[in-house]
Amino acid sequence: MFECLSSSNFSVTLWVLYIFLQYEWMKKDMASVDRSKTPWLIFMGHRPMYTSSSGLTNVDQNFVDEVEPLLLDNKVDLALFGHVHNYERTCSIYDGECKGMPTKDKTGIDVYDHSNYTATVQAVIGMAGFKLDKFNLQNSWSLSRIPEFGYFRGHATKEELKLEFVNAGTRKVEDSFLITKKKKPSNRKINMGK
Repeated sequence: MFECLSSSNFSVTLWVLYIFLQYEWMKKDMASVDRSKTPWLIFMGHRPMYTSSSGLTNVDQNFVDEVEPLLLDNKVDLALFGHVHNYERTCSIYDGECKGMPTKDKTGIDVYDHSNYTATVQAVIGMAGFKLDKFNLQNSWSLSRIPEFGYFRGHATKEELKLEFVNAGTRKVEDSFLITKKKKPSNRKINMGK
């Protein structure tokens, strides 16, 4: 399930009513999701919550303060953002801290285990159309940073969400990661008969 909310001008008076209505709708909608039928919850917004590209207009702290707890409370798996023109992926992050780190699978791909959810994985996917922004900050929560034009693609099953950044010039996958949810074993007793 995808949720999208305006993340621009979160505290500007003109937009307060519209943003409040969006926020209340999203809060109710996220709470109503049956995760046994809809295993993945993905949030999208324009301005990112986290970026290693500095700039006064890149992150709206009011937006982060209001929306990030909602993402955590509803166990949102992935948050996607634009505005900043590059590609960047985080650890499972909340309140500026890594709450969970991916492990590497046998092919070297980062795997986030959301069977034991800790926080939302976030990605800036604004790597098309305009000149690219530079990375000028070092942040421990930033796991992949690619200043190239490209696109983002994904494939989902009930247990696995596979996501990739593809370089537009070379058509090569430059970042790939998985978010997984393993089924828990059943405690149900099986009657084998006598």
